[in-house]
Amino acid sequence: MKTNYSYILLLVLFPCFSYAQFKPRLLVLNDATLIDAGHPVPAMHQTVVIQDGRITKVFPKGTIAFPDSAVVINLKGKYLLPGLIDSHVHMATDPSGVDNRSHTLQILQQMLYSGVTTVRDMAGDARVLAELARDANEDQITAPAIYYSALMAGTEFFSDPRTQASTKGGTAGNMPYMKAITDTTNIQLAIAQAKGSGASGIKLYANLSVVLTNKILDEAKKQNMPVWSHAWLQGARPSDLVKAGCISISHAPLLIYEKVDKVPAFWKKGRHDAAFWDKAMPELDELFSQMKQHHTVFDATLLTYKKWAISDTSMQWDYEIAKRITIRAYKAGVTICAGTDDDQEQFVQDEMRLLITDAGLSPFDAIVAATKNSAASLHLEATKGSISPGMDADLLILWRDPIQDIGNLKTINMVIKNGRIYQP
Repeated sequence: MKTNYSYILLLVLFPCFSYAQFKPRLLVLNDATLIDAGHPVPAMHQTVVIQDGRITKVFPKGTIAFPDSAVVINLKGKYLLPGLIDSHVHMATDPSGVDNRSHTLQILQQMLYSGVTTVRDMAGDARVLAELARDANEDQITAPAIYYSALMAGTEFFSDPRTQASTKGGTAGNMPYMKAITDTTNIQLAIAQAKGSGASGIKLYANLSVVLTNKILDEAKKQNMPVWSHAWLQGARPSDLVKAGCISISHAPLLIYEKVDKVPAFWKKGRHDAAFWDKAMPELDELFSQMKQHHTVFDATLLTYKKWAISDTSMQWDYEIAKRITIRAYKAGVTICAGTDDDQEQFVQDEMRLLITDAGLSPFDAIVAATKNSAASLHLEATKGSISPGMDADLLILWRDPIQDIGNLKTINMVIKNGRIYQP
């Protein structure tokens, strides 16, 4: 067994690159403390075998021999987690401006080296996203794996300037990846075109009726296309989306529209204390029960609402309601994922921190939110989000225990994506 020699060779190779990248065909991570959804109590002294970018074995150290040809890395005293997944990013809203390729590549590299190995883009220019996704998924750029959506909404939405920026050279509302849906739309064709754009799923955004929502969901199931949604579509309430079969619904404050038709104007005026917001919260137990029954993943996006509340007092209600809804959803047992919706100014680790400090999640549950649950929100739970045979080798190795302090997510020893080692 070449444990020591292989590790020494790896360490010798790393200094040759400003950012080390190395993908051995057979890689063994030996003697790690494993933390993932399947191990609420960290599993110490575990060995993980990776072949051709996929996990093939996980077993206690020393119980199974591995070939002398393996590159072996000793992780004694270190912590091994699944790579983090941000379930809500926007990489290409304005590719001709702030989302230009040079800036986006820089952000993607920073994300990967921070431990984020997968992202779900929730609407942008799919022509740009297709190229980025291909390059990222083939490890031709230093970036997390990228899965992106095709957006569908009512015609009213496509006056939004963001849709203009994402469809330059075409027409907002009449692009395969950004489609206006009406009663006369050929839904079968629209979903086929969305799928042909390379999108991994469809995102429902705004101004859609229950009837149109159900038509989209029914046809999407036939074409094996996942559907994600804003939690309220003006014409469809959260429970309508849950019952229709949306895999995930996004944005915590939108859940109030299950019970109200309009946000009271006085919520937006002045600052109100905690007792006011506690009393203002609608009762949503039935909705949470439906979400559990249908396995709907809740993409709360607390980070973006907290930032808005800080910058604009009229937005305080959004965050106060979002926080309380997330707390209650967590207590009710709803599956919560971790998405930022922050245009990559901050990464998913900050959403995880808020889920702990402001919504009451334990550090372990915040880790599950950003791994297994975020994988489920992408419809990728069969291949990502946990450490077990058959899963993609997307992993994060830390010097310190993140369950003791979630800030220890910053103590990165190395990141592995698709079996390729990245060591800052």
